[in-house]
Amino acid sequence: MLGAVVLGLAAVPLTALMMGGGASASNVARPMSPPIEPPAPETVPNAPLQPVPDPTPDPAVDPRREAPPPPARPIRPVATHRASANSESALARRIRELVNAAKLGRNAVSVSVRACDDGDGPGREIVEIDGDRPMIPASNMKVVSTGAALHALGPDFEFQTRVVRDGDTFTIVGDGDPAFGDPAFFKNLVYKDADGRKQHLDEESLLGFWADAIAAAAGDAPIRLLVDDSIFEQVFWHDGWNPDDRLKRYAAEVSGLNFHRNTLHFRPDATVGGSRPDWSDMRPRAGWLLDSSRNISTRGGPKDGSTAWISRLPESNDLTFRGVVKGRFSERSDPLEVTFHDPPMLLADLLAERLQDRGVTITSVGRADRPAASTATTVGPVVRTPIAPLVERCNEESQNLYAESLLKRAVHARTGRPGSWADADAVIHDIALERLGEDSAPVLASVHISDGSGLSRNNRVTASFLTAWLDSFDDDPTLRRLYVDSLSRGGDPDDGTLAKRFRDLPEGCRVDGKSGYINGVSTLSGFVTSPDGRRWSFSVLCNDVARDIRGAKALQERVARAVALHGLSS
Repeated sequence: MLGAVVLGLAAVPLTALMMGGGASASNVARPMSPPIEPPAPETVPNAPLQPVPDPTPDPAVDPRREAPPPPARPIRPVATHRASANSESALARRIRELVNAAKLGRNAVSVSVRACDDGDGPGREIVEIDGDRPMIPASNMKVVSTGAALHALGPDFEFQTRVVRDGDTFTIVGDGDPAFGDPAFFKNLVYKDADGRKQHLDEESLLGFWADAIAAAAGDAPIRLLVDDSIFEQVFWHDGWNPDDRLKRYAAEVSGLNFHRNTLHFRPDATVGGSRPDWSDMRPRAGWLLDSSRNISTRGGPKDGSTAWISRLPESNDLTFRGVVKGRFSERSDPLEVTFHDPPMLLADLLAERLQDRGVTITSVGRADRPAASTATTVGPVVRTPIAPLVERCNEESQNLYAESLLKRAVHARTGRPGSWADADAVIHDIALERLGEDSAPVLASVHISDGSGLSRNNRVTASFLTAWLDSFDDDPTLRRLYVDSLSRGGDPDDGTLAKRFRDLPEGCRVDGKSGYINGVSTLSGFVTSPDGRRWSFSVLCNDVARDIRGAKALQERVARAVALHGLSS
């Protein structure tokens, strides 16, 4: 291999792909891009992708030398003192006043604040208001699932997705990677094609790498194409999720072989001729789905708004285009998205379509009933994704597919069985005991893990558990920086879901946290850090507040601000 490119906190081998294509400094410093490692040249004869030397390498992206670690948020100063007991008592009284003044309802709020200055084990819980009450966490579940994945897999773990060959059978082997083919990564990666031209990575080029390699390896012989998604259970949809969300992008199916966020993207056009709007701008392109689709959408008039959408049955990928299309959806506009069913098999069909375009005869497409033989050889690129940028994207952007995949991958690592939701509760409890200590069992007594993203209303956590869990990562020198940096920074316009919150914190103080929302639930958990480096973990969980979500969020911000002021005055 020819060196490395830095992605997140990990350096991974790279030849045919390199960072570039106008990536900003911030993109280079904190990319979230799955690298692609082409096979050794002898694996695929006449491989079309070749490493291209850069005559004026940028040290941050030079594939021929070890790149320096990416710049990160400054390491907090080491605290030299702790607050007095009187000051901590005053903080507890102030937060109780804030909860009472919010008037969100009896049994609606649970609060915990811990001082992260006690070394190993849960920090001192200096504020506890119904902290042991089981609450629905919504997306605060993600701080648990991402932390569990880091604990079980380690900070240097990489997902690896590959194609292997055994005789006339080619199998796509999944590793549970939620980022495989995620369009959010395409803007940060370019590659050079066989003619030396720079190309931006997209769905077609990613599939094309494998299609070209398989076509070259197969020659004129017919092949079978299989998928192996057995690293996860073949239960794609959680029965605790709202069935009304099934077609929405944030509730995509979860599998051991994901692609393109498990959604199809459309940019319809009502400006072309014909009786109906044109829906052929489809990514990834799936010609057979377009051919079998039903189009009952209409063109919008001057006074119409766009109401276009796509429907399908839960266990089918038969599409119906509906609603009013106004004008044309341009490249600058967000596409219309719809989830698809059985992601591994759809990926197999996508690759099969491209192989047939290259003249390859495919005798069958299906799901493998056993892992590929140990003698199977890798064909085409191995797609490697470091865990660090996945954890960051999960927590900062609240990506549900990422949370579920990280949870299931952790479950697989701990049990050796296909990652499943059924095993998640036991695995999280075991990990929590390891992180918090055996004497922390009472903190875990009311915790029940149903999924990894928080979409399920069957999850139950307590505020006291969440602050202890968060504190365990602040105590962990191996994972502290990665974990805390993965959270959204309050008031930072480029840093996720808290970008528009906490803009009035005292100077020098900061909040790194994870918000959560489902119907009637608003939650916030994270860290407050003072200018002198002292840190507190906090959790404010509000349930049954459907009539006052704004009030719940205001309370969360007031609690965090009170902790920040405590840090300045104590």
